[in-house]
This record gives sequence, C-alpha cells and structure tokens, in this order.
Amino acid sequence: MSTQEEREAEAKQKQKDAKLARIKDIFWTAVIASVITILVVTALGWLTTQAIVEEAREEGVKELVALRASICLVRFQQRPDADAKLAEFKALSWNERDDAVEAFITAEGLATMLGEDAPASGAVEKCADAILRS
Repeated sequence: MSTQEEREAEAKQKQKDAKLARIKDIFWTAVIASVITILVVTALGWLTTQAIVEEAREEGVKELVALRASICLVRFQQRPDADAKLAEFKALSWNERDDAVEAFITAEGLATMLGEDAPASGAVEKCADAILRS
C-alpha cells in the first residue's frame, strides 16, 4: 500500500511542481515583455507625454518669434522715415544688407518687447527678413 500512496504523493508533487513552473514562466514572460515594450516605445519616441510637451514648447517658441517679428515689422513701418530707411537698405549690396538691417533693428530696439533687455533669439533675423521683403 505504501507504494501506491507514494506514487500518488509523487504524482501530486509533480503536479505542484509543474503548476509552479508554469506560474514562474508566465511571470518571467510578463516581465520580459514589459521591459521589451518599454524599450521599443522609448526608442521609437512613442512616450507621448514628454514628446508632446517638447513639441509644444518648440512650436510655442517658433510662434513667439513670429509674433515678435510681426510687431517689429509694424514698429518699423510706423516710423516716419521707414520708406527712406528701406530704400537705404535696399541700396546696399546683398552682403551688407542683412547685417545693416539687423544692426538697425537692434539699435532701435524694434524687436525688443516692453520689459525686456534684449530681443528674443531669432526675432531680429525674422524681422530683418520681413522688412527687406516689404
């Protein structure tokens, strides 16, 4: 009889061991799949929160520079000597033109907003392009 009981106990132990092995396999498969998913998502730039925040900041900076350049252009156009200055700039050679307009914008503070000490990065260049195109 003891051999029958031993066989049954051994069979139960094998079932428990098999069940435990399946649980371990499922656990490690889930861990490995999670790690691979995180790596793939990160590598492909699909982590949306950070990507969206960075994209919004970049877009905001571009729009802010465009707005400041527009304000700068309007300030230039409102000057009484705007037509004479524009003619003066257009009479310069291509090499000197951009530098002269940017220097004028900086000296006159056309791209510097109220409460700031210096114009935003890129606003002077955009303003100069807009003035030369007007």
